This record gives sequence, structure tokens and C-alpha cells, in this order.
Amino acid sequence: MRRSNCVEVSKLEMMGMRGGAGEAEVKFNDCVVGDDDVLGKVNEGFKIAMVTLDLARIGISGVAVGLSQGVLDEALEWAKTRTAFGKPLIDWEWIQFQLADMKTKLEIGRTVTYKAAWLYDNKDPLFVLYASIAKLYTAQMAVEIARDGVQILGGFGYSKESFSERAYRDAKVLEIAEGTNEAQKIVIHRILTRGLPEVEL
Repeated sequence: MRRSNCVEVSKLEMMGMRGGAGEAEVKFNDCVVGDDDVLGKVNEGFKIAMVTLDLARIGISGVAVGLSQGVLDEALEWAKTRTAFGKPLIDWEWIQFQLADMKTKLEIGRTVTYKAAWLYDNKDPLFVLYASIAKLYTAQMAVEIARDGVQILGGFGYSKESFSERAYRDAKVLEIAEGTNEAQKIVIHRILTRGLPEVEL
């Protein structure tokens, strides 16, 4: 049995990730559902939600790696073809250092994301820890790399014509969605001090 009109949906206009299905605030007002509407086992919804969240954190990390790779590709191409004060940007040491830092962060992020995914595929409960480590690191990484990409591109990087501008807006939500940076730190700390939670894989 369902009570009609018990769900309120309010569409939200977001800063980034504007090419997807969209975001909305959802409110449930005195909703009643019958036994046929239950997914999974009664009173185990929170456990299911937590495993789903852990897996989604690996997905978010993949998004962070992809965005960062796009930014690095654009910054590298720009640095090779753009000149400043009579020589290509790529010949300036500061640009070389920025690109080297971006690449280093990206490869660390890619590696920890792959490890988290590998642990999940191999039904290793450690995936819970590595999902949070990957999510925390890559979300911060994506924001930093996008910021650096915009900086290298200068005025063009701040324009809607650049990939880095969009990536900068998109990357911020990665520090919020599927658990904030602070939530990941709590998870990591709890596992360090209390051990892994019981997880059914």
C-alpha cells in the first residue's frame, strides 16, 4: 500500500556536474509502503547502504582520476604550444615543476583507486579502508590538479572554452559526494583504532 503524494522533489541547480541527470532534494512525508515494496531484508537497509557507499567511493575516485587526466592533458598541450616572454611555456621551470607535480599526484591517485577496486573484486574486506583512502586522496587531488591546470592556462583556463574550467567546478563535489573528506577521515581513523567492520561481499 502506498500513500500518494508523500514524496516531494525539488530540483537543485548545481555549481558543477551539470551534464548528468541532475540533482534534487527529496522529502518523504508520512510515506507508507507494503511488504512487497521491501528491497533486501527488513532492518538491514543501513548495512546495505554502507556497502553501496563504500563501492561508490571507488567510483568517485575513478571520476577524480579521469578529470585529473583530462586537465593534465590540456595543460601539457597548452604549455607546448603557448609562448610567454619569447619561449614556450614548457621551457619555463615553474611550468615543468607544476606538470611534474600534477603527474605524480595523478599516478598515486590512479594506483590507490586501482588497489581499492582490486580488493573489492577479490572480496577482501580491506576494500572498505582503501575505498575511503582512495576517495579522500583523489577528491583532494582532483581539486588541486584542476586548480593548477587553470593556473597554467591563465585567462583561457578561466574561460568556459577550457576543459580545466569545467573540471575545476566538477571536482569540488568529489570532496562532498559519497561522504565528505572529513567523513573519510573518520572511517580511516575508526578502522585504524577499532579494526575493519563486518562486511558481506
